[in-house]
Order: sequence, then C-alpha cells, then structure tokens
Amino acid sequence: MQPNRRSRNREIIIEQIKASFSSVYLTLISIIQACVLGYWMFLVGKHFIILGPITIILLFITFLMIITTWNEYMMGTTAFTWIPRLKDSFIPFMIGISEFFVVHSIFSNMSQWCYSMALFSFVGYLAYLNMYHSARKHPENTAIFGLLGRLPIVTVIWAFSYSIIFAILGVITHKFPSSLKVQYITVSFSGIIFGAFLYRGVLYWNRIVGTASEDK
Repeated sequence: MQPNRRSRNREIIIEQIKASFSSVYLTLISIIQACVLGYWMFLVGKHFIILGPITIILLFITFLMIITTWNEYMMGTTAFTWIPRLKDSFIPFMIGISEFFVVHSIFSNMSQWCYSMALFSFVGYLAYLNMYHSARKHPENTAIFGLLGRLPIVTVIWAFSYSIIFAILGVITHKFPSSLKVQYITVSFSGIIFGAFLYRGVLYWNRIVGTASEDK
C-alpha cells in the first residue's frame, strides 16, 4: 500500500508542476523581455537626437527580436508541457543576456551588432533543442507534434543557420566598417531574416489554433 501511495503522490506532484509550468515560464520570460525593452527604450531616449537611418532600422529589427522572443515562448509554453529542469532556468536568462548585448551594440558598430545577433540566434537554437527534446518525452505532446509536422525541425535548422549567417555578416561588416552599401545590405538582409521567422511563427501557430478551431 505504501509504495502505491507514494507513486500516487508523485503523480499528483508532477501534474501540479505541469499545470503551473506554462504560467511560471511565461511570467519569467515576460520579466526578462520587459527589462530588455526598458534598456532599448532608455538607449532610444538617450540617443534620440543623433538617430540615423541605419540606426533606426537596427532599432526596429531589435524591437522585432524582443517581440519575437516573447511570442515564441508564448507559443511554446502554451502548446507544449514538460517537467522543467535546471537548464530550463538557465536558458531564459542566457537569452536575456544575449539580447542585452544586441541592444547595447546598436550604438557601437555594425559588426558588434551582427556578432551579438549570432550569439542570440545560437542561444535560441539551444532553447529550441531543449524545448522539443523535453516535450517529446511526454505523450500529451504527441498530438501537437503531429500537427506541426516538420516545422520543429525547420525551426531548429533556421535558428542554427541564422547564428552562422550573422557571424558571417559580422566578419564582412568588420572588414568594411565604413561602407554604407555593406551596412544597408546587412540591415536589409537582417530584416528579411526576421520577417521570414515571424512568418514561420504565424504558420506554426495556425497549424495549432486553426486545427483547434476546425474541431469546434
């Protein structure tokens, strides 16, 4: 009787952890994103008078980065459920630190911004690996993975590819620091990258919510 009672108690605890996971994780990333956005707004106010076209574009892309990060966490934590481990505590803060580097480098130089974006993309790659690997261990996520098809794999590949692309852009902009043409090409390409990733997020969520709406 005692082992059965312990097993039942363990199941109850696990269910409680799973039930609270989404709200706790989303609250954590919301606080981190609010801090990053606050730093972004502080720098905008501090350098508002000297904002140039390249800087404005970088600010907009970086703002999209902050919004996209929160949105990705929102989709991930509401769609999937898993038992959080110590690594799940590290990753959101690693993302936040990399975002602070990105925001701070806006007013430094283009190559530093690209290197910071490469770091952010790589941490994002690790975050996706962790989420999908952890979620696949729980049978309640099987239906969601079935709806998403190859999108999780595509997402992981894209995130890793972006880290390489931004690292290459960092090398190029470091080699040609005074070339406006290189800078405009870099920010244009960066905008396309984030636009494509946002579109992927729309497809990702529609796969889940669209099917759920049809079932009703």
